Amino acid sequence: MAELFAGRRYGGPVDLAAFDALAEPLRRKSAESVARHGFALVEGRTCTPDEIARVEDRMGVTFPERYKAFMMRYGGGVFGYLELFFPVDPDGPETRLGVRSENDLEFPDRDFVAVAAVGTGDYWGFPVTDGRCHEQVWFHFHDDYDRELVAADFLEFVAEYGLKSSTDRALERRNQ
Repeated sequence: MAELFAGRRYGGPVDLAAFDALAEPLRRKSAESVARHGFALVEGRTCTPDEIARVEDRMGVTFPERYKAFMMRYGGGVFGYLELFFPVDPDGPETRLGVRSENDLEFPDRDFVAVAAVGTGDYWGFPVTDGRCHEQVWFHFHDDYDRELVAADFLEFVAEYGLKSSTDRALERRNQ
């Protein structure tokens, strides 16, 4: 697994404290954007542990710990270059970007839990085995149902795809 992430800036699993340091410039930029332009770069629809547990129960899955920690601290919605689905109260009204409602439509058999849409009909998310989401984040291709590993865990995924633009990632690959 280490070889897969060797060329990446973050090099594999990122702990929450390290992620906080990586995300701080985006949080500052988001606050400036709200003040100047009225829109946030970090939407911050956070969840409580109880809300997450109710969504897990309703979906019949257990989310990875780093996904849950991120949702409690940063939340879903816009996060830099990503739009993240988030665990909304399953007893509340349906909402755009709800992880349960999106997965009820796209992955009702729960062999995969999508956590972000790519925008092309493809998704990023977690494969599921025996009701437990894997830690790794995979890219799920909509047209042939193939999957490709993209990150060792959710924080590494958000660091790579939420904090960097596709242009930044392409430039890094070119310069390796």
